[in-house]
Amino acid sequence: MVKQFTSRNRQLVLLAGYLLVAIVIWLTVMSEFRLDDSFITYRYSRNFAQGIGLVYNPGDNVLSTTAPLYAMLLGALSLIIPDFHFLGSLIGTLSIGFGGWLIYNLLPRRIAEPIRVWGGLVYVLSSPLWLALGMETAFWIALVLAAVWLVQETRWGGAGFAIGIAALARPDAALPAGLLGLTLIFQSVNSLGTTAKGWWRPVVYFTIALLIPLALFGIWAYATYGSPFPVTLSAKSAQAVLGITGMGVDVTVWEGLRLILRSLMQQSSLYIALALLVLFGLANKFNRSLTIIVGWGGLHLLAYILLKVAPYRWYYAPLVPGAVLLAALGLDYLAQRLTVRGMRFASALVGAIAVFPLIAQLSSFSVISQRIQFGGDVDVMLPIVDWKAYRETGEWLDANTRSDATVGVAEVGQIGFYARRYMTDYLGLLQPDVAASLKRDDFYSWLVGYAPDYLVFQRFRGAALVLYNYVIQDDPWFNANYRPVVEFDDPRYSSGPVTIFERVTSKPAITPQPVQLDFDGLQLVGFAVEQDPITTDGGAVRIRLDWEVIGLLPDELHIAVKGLDMGGKNPGFDGDYRTPNWHGRFSTWHGFVVPSGVIPGDYTLLVAVGPKGGPYLEQGVGTLKVARAP
Repeated sequence: MVKQFTSRNRQLVLLAGYLLVAIVIWLTVMSEFRLDDSFITYRYSRNFAQGIGLVYNPGDNVLSTTAPLYAMLLGALSLIIPDFHFLGSLIGTLSIGFGGWLIYNLLPRRIAEPIRVWGGLVYVLSSPLWLALGMETAFWIALVLAAVWLVQETRWGGAGFAIGIAALARPDAALPAGLLGLTLIFQSVNSLGTTAKGWWRPVVYFTIALLIPLALFGIWAYATYGSPFPVTLSAKSAQAVLGITGMGVDVTVWEGLRLILRSLMQQSSLYIALALLVLFGLANKFNRSLTIIVGWGGLHLLAYILLKVAPYRWYYAPLVPGAVLLAALGLDYLAQRLTVRGMRFASALVGAIAVFPLIAQLSSFSVISQRIQFGGDVDVMLPIVDWKAYRETGEWLDANTRSDATVGVAEVGQIGFYARRYMTDYLGLLQPDVAASLKRDDFYSWLVGYAPDYLVFQRFRGAALVLYNYVIQDDPWFNANYRPVVEFDDPRYSSGPVTIFERVTSKPAITPQPVQLDFDGLQLVGFAVEQDPITTDGGAVRIRLDWEVIGLLPDELHIAVKGLDMGGKNPGFDGDYRTPNWHGRFSTWHGFVVPSGVIPGDYTLLVAVGPKGGPYLEQGVGTLKVARAP
């Protein structure tokens, strides 16, 4: 009894110690840190808490968050603590501290106590976890670690429930859930021919407890959204097609890992000690829990490589637990070898080696702290100090626009949270049709099709204003419709300043009309132009073309829409598209500007389609009306 009481006290002291270290890091280094993507979930949480529903835009039943349970948790807790940023940071901090305690308990008990404590501390000091603070990352990873530990403690029902909750906090937890399930199946099969009673219990208890939360959410999500699956994966895949990633242009998942490791080495060369310990750990003995966690990290990386999604730095966080456990095994391996060889001061040498990774991690926090205070060049493993400019932008939109105004923006996190307006984004996170357009190599249709009341763009200092890789400041349709109204800047924000553009023209109704025109593998099945006529003073035109793929297409296709016979002032739009992902039915939007001085009348609109560089098949479709200016 005394021994059990002492063990329990030691566990409580360790847990309190890891939590205390995490809280100190949060308050001293990370309290001002804000990750833009976390504010997408915060807006979901706020709408959920206010009874609007688990949606981003009220009225749009689209599940574009991969963290529905986390959003619900934040929404419920906001009734007590209304500051969503504080809540998200608090949950992340406690999850990191709790994860350190789990790492300590997952390490084999044959390993010396100081090494196990060290392993938990290395986990708590891991900057890849902290640079996702506010998101669900640390929370769902801690739930996965808890599930593995509960299996280790033969608490199969608790393990199943924990991993089920983790999957609702982040679908990525399906991988470790599968690994745990396979482990328990093998365990049950091996017990089948023995006299062991209840050999079936691990699998049954685990499966039932796992399926209960998933089934309840699935039924509710299907009734609410029509599908339990978030649209985010489609958006990330579409971004990858265009080379849009959170780590640079055309960065693959594998290349992203290399950039992360390079950045860490630049922060401190002592990370090489941690890397060597990971390698030594591969030579040590694994127990079942370590095999699951290390295997989970490897399979997670492989899955993202095969899915070919656009990488973001928090996608690599599940590699941290396995790396930390391997490092602790490596330290234990060195201690064993040095002891076997009878080396004097073996313990002191192992202790000295253990200090190097800790110094490296503390160096990272020093660099992060400097970055938060003063900003700097873009680096995949350092904060982007955008929160001041983004918050001011969102607050201006909230205070100076109509409540029913629509806002288009690249990053919908902080700006959308503070703006409280209907948001649309050209990265496809909020509207599935935008993600589908991106996958077709078409990012321009978003701008013309939605024609938001306000547009928010940021540019690199001294660079042109661009929409991804399209120089939007040179686009006639954009310039005819939008004017800059206000700009926000923060010298720490390398991508600033942030400019708000207001649409200064009306957005007439547009009514599609059926047509039937063949363009060699591509059939035009619908056409629409704005109903209000253009005046002789000139003006901008929006045109929608509805297509159906009926045959083979060239890999690169050119589509042009032009107005004919306008006295030598024939306006038009020309666009080049890659077609490997073109199939079925879809629409493209095109905008151009009719110059002033055109004689009133009805003018033929010409659609030209063909391989990039020609030849083009040209056919007339519909008319554009030009009326005398009042």
